Amino acid sequence: MSAPTPLAWKNLTHDPRKLMIAISGIGFAVLLMFQQRGFRHALFDSTVAVVHELDAHLIIFHQNRFALSSEVRFDRSVLDVAASTPGVAAANPVYMENQLARFRAPENKARPIRVVAFDIGKNVLVKSSVEIALQLPSLRDPGTALMDRLSKQNFGVDFTAVQPDGSFRNQSAELSGKQLDVVGTFLLGRDFAHDGTLVMSSNNFARYFGYRGADPLTIVDLGAIRLLPGQSIKTVKANLRRQLGPQVTVLTKQQFVNKEIDFWARNTPIGVIFAIGATMGFVVGIIICYQVLANDITEHIGEFATLKAMGYSNAYFFALVVRQSLYLALLGFVPGLICSWLLFQVNTSFTGLLMNLSWDRALFVMVLTIVMCILSGLLALRKLLAADPASLF
Repeated sequence: MSAPTPLAWKNLTHDPRKLMIAISGIGFAVLLMFQQRGFRHALFDSTVAVVHELDAHLIIFHQNRFALSSEVRFDRSVLDVAASTPGVAAANPVYMENQLARFRAPENKARPIRVVAFDIGKNVLVKSSVEIALQLPSLRDPGTALMDRLSKQNFGVDFTAVQPDGSFRNQSAELSGKQLDVVGTFLLGRDFAHDGTLVMSSNNFARYFGYRGADPLTIVDLGAIRLLPGQSIKTVKANLRRQLGPQVTVLTKQQFVNKEIDFWARNTPIGVIFAIGATMGFVVGIIICYQVLANDITEHIGEFATLKAMGYSNAYFFALVVRQSLYLALLGFVPGLICSWLLFQVNTSFTGLLMNLSWDRALFVMVLTIVMCILSGLLALRKLLAADPASLF
């Protein structure tokens, strides 16, 4: 007994030119969805990148701090109490300046920049950044900092400048009107609120931002809490909340990340715009795929009429179009994925945003593509299923 004819596949491949046009259309829709979702995820990933770098299980912050970029701080004495809580190995302060820091390279104008600082002896900002860890000794010198090499080029720092031994060539600049030496670089990525980032020691931070008081280090932006091995995060978190009172909020690192993402997604127009853009990419894909499948059904209406007159059921035509839609989805997804990955690299280099193409995100877009094509196929099939076979000739 011979195998059944793969009619769905033959319908697609009998005309290579039309097949390439169809694949290009689906691939374009896939590219649209990837780019819109890519920028949306870049908004979130870039915003919380510095939090991901923290070597911490729990994060402490002022209860009125609605976002990472806000300027609501708490007293360092809170961390002294946290450090004495059972199960806590360390409670380290993290200092951030988001609004008043101004960076100026020679022959350039001053520009706002984010500054992140910590006690380099405690090593809290090196969860995954080996680059920063290797350069910590250079941050002990007064007036030194590392700069994110994805910061905007108009800051005036040459991130490609190296010495004969391959190390970064120090570059002089000013921070808030005081001399600063950029002694190295690291990779973090900028976000929609900050065009660049400096990392320095807490002692240097106090020299540049004395407006915080007689001792600028007594006011803390975030507390990075690391637990002793084997301790329950849930239990220690509950103990900290009881010990510290209502002035501060205690969240796991992932909860803090989720809170930050939720703020940008729900309370800013940027998150909404990219969500709408991703939806529009899906709609455009449905329209393109519908046109491809509807034209194919129209071109083969005589053949379909013959099959219907021979007694083939609507279920057969349903399965046929679904298979054809799946083929289109998979054939269009592959070039769309490749082009999107290439564009992600280009966008990262030009914008400094972290556009990561992870497997779960790629899988999500693939599922959207399959749903998009199947919906289009079912819409295109309605005319055929409703028609009388005699009227199709």
